[in-house]
Amino acid sequence: MRDLQNEKPVYPIYISRVGVKNIKRRIILEGPKGRLHFDAILDVYVDLPAERRGVHMSRNIEAFIEAIDAVRLKPLPTIEKILDTICDILLKKHEYATRAEVTAKTTYFYTETFLGIPAEEAADVEIKVAKTREGNVTYTVKVGLTGMTVCPCAQETYRSMEKTKLPHTPSHTQRAKLYLSIKTKGVFVRMEKLIEAGKAAFSAPTLSLLKRVDEYRLVKYAFENPRFVEDVARAALCNLYRIVNGKVPEDSEIEVEVVSYESIHPYDAYAYARFTLKDLRREIEEAKKVSVELTCEE
Repeated sequence: MRDLQNEKPVYPIYISRVGVKNIKRRIILEGPKGRLHFDAILDVYVDLPAERRGVHMSRNIEAFIEAIDAVRLKPLPTIEKILDTICDILLKKHEYATRAEVTAKTTYFYTETFLGIPAEEAADVEIKVAKTREGNVTYTVKVGLTGMTVCPCAQETYRSMEKTKLPHTPSHTQRAKLYLSIKTKGVFVRMEKLIEAGKAAFSAPTLSLLKRVDEYRLVKYAFENPRFVEDVARAALCNLYRIVNGKVPEDSEIEVEVVSYESIHPYDAYAYARFTLKDLRREIEEAKKVSVELTCEE
């Protein structure tokens, strides 16, 4: 039978990413607290040279299965090791490719202790490993968290007009979604670190279960820490900088995105920022000159 993938294409143009998406598998990983079971969705790609018509898609599935089998022999493999092994096998099976990339998406349950009682809350997690045939590897870790914000502008306006005292002044509140990611070369940053940075960025966390007294304590805390969507983005950047500074390369890319689902407006508020670690340090050092409240320090 003809191997159509090996033939020359009608349009000989290089394609940077070809593969399969949405492979669903359950994997067992090593975490700080022991064994973790993840239902993951994986995307698996290689690049394709201009002179080749297509890739053998089944080899991508084979690479995933072989990687899982390979790391099962090791005690509790890490997610980065599994994805790194998949990249190695992809490059072995696709001898024409110069680069392999694997992305895993899952839900990670972390422990929230805001009210002193441990509670399991969920974070969206996306981990990407990209590897070249020369062995250069790039890791991208992204988490998505939900939290609560209180509008400081509405609170201040109400205080001014009604002559109330802060923070015992009404305002509108909303649920916000924060996405925080870091892309590094050769160094893997654990998802728990990003979750730690993100949790502290909101006015208060959102919790799945709240008794009446707990609800009072959370609302009280939130109104004592009103934040714009811009404040959440900046706090997340500052928190992550404090955690990774000096531990990852200077050209590591940090990205933050916040969506606030406004309660009194028919639209969403939005904030986004992206820096290399080096550029973020410069921003923070400049901010220190004018802000005595900045705490992004070692």
